[in-house]
Amino acid sequence: MTSIELDNMDGTTLDNSSIIINNENISIDIKYEPQKNNEEVHIKKVGGGGPEEPKFIPMLLTIISVLFFTALNESVATVMYTDLVHDLGKDITTIQWVTTGFVLVLAIGMIFSSFIAKNLYMRTIFFTSVIFFVSGSIICVIANSFIILLIGRIIQGVGTAMLMPQISNTVIIMAPKHRFGFYNGITMLIIITGNALGPTFSGLITRYLGWRYVFAMIIPIPVIGGIIGYWTVGNIIHQENSKLDILSVILGILGYGGISFGLGNTGTYGFGSRLVIISLIIGIICLILFFIWEATCKNPMVSLKNMGRPYFILNVFLSTVNCSTLLGWLAILPFVIQNALGKSVSIGGLALLPGGIINALLNVFAGRIYDKYRFKYAPIGFLIIILSSLFAFIMCITDHMQLWVIIISYTCVNMGLPIVQSIYTSSCLTSVPPQSSPHAAAIYHSFFQLFGALGSAIYVAFLNNFNTVSFSSSVNPLINGASVCFILTMIITGILFIIGLCWSIIYFRNHDNKGNPKHK
Repeated sequence: MTSIELDNMDGTTLDNSSIIINNENISIDIKYEPQKNNEEVHIKKVGGGGPEEPKFIPMLLTIISVLFFTALNESVATVMYTDLVHDLGKDITTIQWVTTGFVLVLAIGMIFSSFIAKNLYMRTIFFTSVIFFVSGSIICVIANSFIILLIGRIIQGVGTAMLMPQISNTVIIMAPKHRFGFYNGITMLIIITGNALGPTFSGLITRYLGWRYVFAMIIPIPVIGGIIGYWTVGNIIHQENSKLDILSVILGILGYGGISFGLGNTGTYGFGSRLVIISLIIGIICLILFFIWEATCKNPMVSLKNMGRPYFILNVFLSTVNCSTLLGWLAILPFVIQNALGKSVSIGGLALLPGGIINALLNVFAGRIYDKYRFKYAPIGFLIIILSSLFAFIMCITDHMQLWVIIISYTCVNMGLPIVQSIYTSSCLTSVPPQSSPHAAAIYHSFFQLFGALGSAIYVAFLNNFNTVSFSSSVNPLINGASVCFILTMIITGILFIIGLCWSIIYFRNHDNKGNPKHK
């Protein structure tokens, strides 16, 4: 069976048709939709083994069942540090590499996802990622030393980095256009909720069964999903067999790897350490050079064609910077609950559970908003985050911070976060032609990881370096540090609110709620 991609973007109207090649009937489901001056061809492609014409819903359910546990796995390690220090005989500075190493591989791997999507069949990517993730999890379960555990986490990271961006490609190419926001909301639900519930899941299992069972319990569903994928996962992206540009690889690794490495060590050495500063400088310079080179080289690993428009750039920026708030709060709240309020690990995890559930439910709701209004009303989400942060800040400085305050403020923040995240993500991923979707997904997911790591590093640094502040009546160093973190949230979100509001006013002055140009 042959895989076909129609690259006609010149305005020619295409109708549903059947094409015969080598005496084989190949069904191509085509949707043509003009968008400003760029016409978009929406195609479902087949070929390369697997189901001849993969069904969208079974394929989506199979991939997200595996993806949920890979996303959950990303945030499970932080709450088991104390147990790992005791069992593996290493200090906390060394143990934190089970998270830093995972995030480092994840950040680097994301940028390779577009090249992988264009050169390997979706089935190959899916099964390979499952094998890597399950193998890494098994190694973590049997690890009897820190090095073995780190190797297992790195292998898990490779599997996660291969699979996560492919869910965006699946939705962009296969989802009905009028329900893209709904289905993208489901995928955001899986990724963000997996991250949010990781500490809760890990805290409960670690306390009652031990840290090895955390990794053991994330194995069965991916294995089952991998087996089911034999019947449900097909190939949807045209294969190019392009050459891998060596300079792109070097700059990509140094750029994303340098920034992730530097941010991952801020919790241990601080932002002022020479190691962190040098890593960040090298990473930022190489990342800038990477995108300059990608725009000019013959075989770019990430093609920037169709991605220079404000629609894509602004929506990616608003979506990925916003995620730093969620991961920043997730990084500091367990410390506050356990060390400032004196609660157990399991209580700390359960306190964040209502917020995780609200986040999950509202991602789907936000997707429906996008389907009707695009990003017109997304700035409302920023307002909710600002008000929630203000409530938490006031309770900190009046020395009334209690567990119920954290539960309420975190839950309210998770009412605003998914509105912003899901809507702007849907907007940026649908702003490029389907041929560019793997590259758009690579850029989005790589910056999602970078800003998430940046948010975690900055929030933890602020939490631990503001023991006393003039505007607070609390004498607890962690409560004072948390109050500064909440100020940071209000400042960042306030800036994003202004940008988002101006962007909505400017864009929808000339476009209707569906994004179509208004006739003058």
